[in-house]
Amino acid sequence: MANKVAAPTEKVPRIQRVFINLLDTYSSGNIGKFLSNCVVGASLEEITEEEEEEDESKSAMQEPSSVKLKEGTFQIVGTLSKPENPRPTFAVETYSVSTGGE
Repeated sequence: MANKVAAPTEKVPRIQRVFINLLDTYSSGNIGKFLSNCVVGASLEEITEEEEEEDESKSAMQEPSSVKLKEGTFQIVGTLSKPENPRPTFAVETYSVSTGGE
């Protein structure tokens, strides 16, 4: 019998979607914007002061209007209070709510 050598495990980033209701309101919008910049599981890892300073300088250089998703960050999806409102830049998808008034 031959011994099998386990292949090194790679960290495959899982996509985490977060649904937030009423993305175009003040509080939900700020929560969505914050989460869209957070890396999934990052709070579970220790961060040195040097890495923290690098992250802060990188985030200061980025344009807030960039729609490009960072690898490993949360994908924000949700509803809008009024369907005619524009989709927030941090949201990947928005859904309309039918009132069911037939």
